[in-house]
Amino acid sequence: MSKKRFIQAVIARCLPSPDKRQAALDYAEDLWDWLTKTGYGADQPATPRETKRWSDEFTHRQALAFKAFWEAFAYKKGSNRAAMRWVQLGELSKDEYQAIIDAAKQEAQRPLPPGQVRKMAEGWLFERRWEDHARPQADPSRQLALELNRLMNELAGLNSLYNTSKEPALKGQIKRLEQQIQTMRNAHQGA
Repeated sequence: MSKKRFIQAVIARCLPSPDKRQAALDYAEDLWDWLTKTGYGADQPATPRETKRWSDEFTHRQALAFKAFWEAFAYKKGSNRAAMRWVQLGELSKDEYQAIIDAAKQEAQRPLPPGQVRKMAEGWLFERRWEDHARPQADPSRQLALELNRLMNELAGLNSLYNTSKEPALKGQIKRLEQQIQTMRNAHQGA
């Protein structure tokens, strides 16, 4: 805080009557001098902050992955701060980098409601938003059930077609499909 602002604040808080304004000013200046002498008054002159170029900290793999991420991410503001977050992630596997890049592409394509702005890359990385885009691991038993259901429907369609046409080629397809279904069921029961 500057001396000028400090004195203005002290006098504004005192609200002296017109005949006591000079006394309030003298009090505020004396208080400022005392605070300065004890180390609490005048601020140190501001010096420019040194900024670090975070991309200089990248390993070769991190640099390549960040470049791909930055290309994929839609809101291109604050690349140095995003680079800082990238460094903080540490060295990741190729698959982990790819998951982040894929999620950034999805984020870039996500429509925004009117009046809403996209999250900057720094915050998106800090909050690990790519995990919101992660595909859930497929349950193998569910996948098997879905595939069996699909094959059963195909078998029902072929049986219906064969019953109306009695086409011998359909009989061979039905046999192969029944064997495939039986093989899948046996594999499922053995697992």
